[in-house]
Amino acid sequence: MSLSPEAIRFALLTRFLKGQAKVPQMPEAAMRIRQLLEDPRTSLEQLARVINSDPPLSAYLMQFAESPLIRGARPCVSMRDLLARLGTRQLGTLVLGFAARNLFISQEKALQQVFRQRWRKARERAAFCAVLAQRCDQSLDDAMLAGLLQDIGSLPLLAELEHWPDFPRDAQSLDGLCDYLSGDIGALVLTRWQVPTSLIECARQRNKWLHDHDGEADLTDLVLLASALQIQPANLPEPLPAQRRLGLEQPLADLSETLQDEQQLWLRMLA
Repeated sequence: MSLSPEAIRFALLTRFLKGQAKVPQMPEAAMRIRQLLEDPRTSLEQLARVINSDPPLSAYLMQFAESPLIRGARPCVSMRDLLARLGTRQLGTLVLGFAARNLFISQEKALQQVFRQRWRKARERAAFCAVLAQRCDQSLDDAMLAGLLQDIGSLPLLAELEHWPDFPRDAQSLDGLCDYLSGDIGALVLTRWQVPTSLIECARQRNKWLHDHDGEADLTDLVLLASALQIQPANLPEPLPAQRRLGLEQPLADLSETLQDEQQLWLRMLA
């Protein structure tokens, strides 16, 4: 007898919570660089050597040499120059965001296609996060990383589905399953990685548009608004709680249009 969609969702979530489904480890490159960054004796030359030994990572980071992240009178001409400008915190977040996209491995074309679409949306969300961070005086690197990792739970979920051949492979069913479980599984993944609590909370509150809390705007508000600008969900009361705290209460469609040019600049950089 086939299981209902609700039963499959519950069974999948239970497997992750019980440790029966594979939760990915932090990517090796990110882990190596994190260890170096935690050692006060690490020099910029050591970091540059490790990064340059990974050409795709090196090329990705060098793209930021001309970005708003880097400010200085002279251009960055080497990895060492770039690292001196970036600082250790920004370097750690950029490396982790880059490495996360290599976590998904599957031989199934349907799962590959959904993963590619969701990673494209993650980049779009991160670009919106970057623009909002600049407008709302929040940490740019934290915002970009939170946008990239908000849907991280979809990666191990799609990989686990290789063991569930009876689950439908059409894009609508796969996206619906990811949307339903990504927040809980993502919080589990990021907790295992021991990243800051603020990043875990962004994953946990994914697509919870009416999330509200006391106090000032935080990273969760920023990422929720970025997601809302990207998706523009229907039938929601506007302004959203996140908009009110961030001081951006204009209609989502208008705000998205206002930010579009800046968002596209960041998106090209993250591509």
